[in-house]
Amino acid sequence: MRSWLTQFGLFGQNKNQGIAASHLKLFLLFVALPVLIILILFTLFFRYQVVETAKNQRILTLQQHASGINVDLQNMSIITSSLIHNTSLRDRSLAMLNAKSPGEQYLVSSEIERILLTYSILSRQLVGFYLVLEGSNVPYVSRNFAGIALSQYEVETCIAMAKMTEGIISISDDLSLTYGQAYGGYIALLAVSPSVWEGAFSTGIRALIVPFVLNPLMDFIREKNPGDVSNHYLVGRNDSVLASSDAPAVGSSMREIKEKYKKSWLILEAPVAISGWTLVEAVNIGTLTRPFNIILYLLYAAIFIIVLFFIRYNAFFFARIFSPLKLLVSKMEAVGNGDFSVRAESSRYTELNKINESFNYMVEKISMLTEAIKEEQRERILTEIEALRYQLNPHFLCNTLNAIRMMALITKNDAITRMSQALMLITEDTLAREDMAYSLEHELSILDNYVYIMKVRYGDTFELIKDVDNSLLDLGIPSMILQPLAENAILHGFNGLSRPGIIVVSAALEENGTVLVISVKDNGNGMSSETLSCLFTGSQTKGSGFSRIGLFNVRRRIVLSYGMLPSGGRYGMDVSSYPDEGTVVTLKLPVQKTENHESRF
Repeated sequence: MRSWLTQFGLFGQNKNQGIAASHLKLFLLFVALPVLIILILFTLFFRYQVVETAKNQRILTLQQHASGINVDLQNMSIITSSLIHNTSLRDRSLAMLNAKSPGEQYLVSSEIERILLTYSILSRQLVGFYLVLEGSNVPYVSRNFAGIALSQYEVETCIAMAKMTEGIISISDDLSLTYGQAYGGYIALLAVSPSVWEGAFSTGIRALIVPFVLNPLMDFIREKNPGDVSNHYLVGRNDSVLASSDAPAVGSSMREIKEKYKKSWLILEAPVAISGWTLVEAVNIGTLTRPFNIILYLLYAAIFIIVLFFIRYNAFFFARIFSPLKLLVSKMEAVGNGDFSVRAESSRYTELNKINESFNYMVEKISMLTEAIKEEQRERILTEIEALRYQLNPHFLCNTLNAIRMMALITKNDAITRMSQALMLITEDTLAREDMAYSLEHELSILDNYVYIMKVRYGDTFELIKDVDNSLLDLGIPSMILQPLAENAILHGFNGLSRPGIIVVSAALEENGTVLVISVKDNGNGMSSETLSCLFTGSQTKGSGFSRIGLFNVRRRIVLSYGMLPSGGRYGMDVSSYPDEGTVVTLKLPVQKTENHESRF
């Protein structure tokens, strides 16, 4: 998931990406986009339901139109069938054929007219009756109560249609009659001839043609709803369009017409059972979904407006937050450039106030730590300068001691020779040092030479005991760090001591082998608690020689060189002492290897 979001720049190492831009991207990705997807899915589903509902309603309406047409055709078929089997009409038709004079014909025609008028009233339709007598192709008697007039061609066509299915009512597929075109409606034609089994009995009727206005078809063809985009078709039994709201389509094949419609149109059908016709309606889907589309467009507009408002709110909100943050960043840059006098001002927001307070506290602590570091650096430099001065002075001393040694060799004074050689080696070693740390073995050798010199000076009043395992001799320790401890023991601890003095130097590893602990213990005079408390104040810096460095400088060198222990303690030096019992100085140093562990003595 995170790697996918990284491709959109929402996560990763893009340092130039702002919080506001990330927030806006997250809003668009996790709010706007899901809402839009859900809305689109809901739209598609709801649109499908709307189309299906409208489709079902249209089919129901179409079926109602088909049922209306079917009922009218059925009613008129019943009227026509009843009329062709009417015995009075048959008798009057025979009488018309056998009439001897015009007067007799007139009386018969009047009786026929009354019969037809009765059926016209019974049909409740705009209907006409064409009675074609035997031996004729023209209507001998025509009682057209609806004013419907057929051409001679249309009459002959109906006669031929009726003779093809004698005794069965035929429904013509031709609705484009002359009268219908002039009238503006659609005229259905029913035609029937007496059945074959009646041939032995003369009825006087060759064919009965009944044209009538098909009102349900007119309603279907002319049906138009406001904003409706649709076409209506009446398809005949041979797939030809008999009537249509699209006038140029009349006479065309319905199959070809369907192929021209795209997927954005619905083709609905309903059969007219009695005639074999089919009502077809082609509806544009956009017509069905227009109200829903209006609502959908309003929803899209609302989402767009919400996104615009959110972008504006996002810019306004983060501008109020980023303005103090940018000011804080500029102050951080000033701190980074070394200006610790800057301070963050208070803000109207609680969270920013906490950040500002933390920043001010941090700057204060950095300033204090910086001053402390500067002070430590200054002290380190002073210590190094002081050590350098002690290294420069022995140049003259070394030359002088070498001269004394040569004179002692000439006079064969071995004591003077040994003492001057020891002092010269210590001095040369001090001058030759390039590293700040030497091996423990090396420092113990220096300590041996120093103790020899001090024994020459004070006699055999003390002894040096070294309790150090050989495996620790190659570990590195700060140079010239043991000599000042032995010097303090000899000069101060054994001063006026009635018993022989003993200095014990021991070493061991602690803290799982990470800390080297060196102990320098004497059995001297010891110190009082008052003296011990002011031991590291730096006041014991008077005097000359190595004693000038003192315990204070030894401890300070360790702290400046190594600092904190990993366990939370400190590298450094601890001193414990009791009057008339002695003093123990404990050094805690990090374990470090050194190649300078070969002894030169």
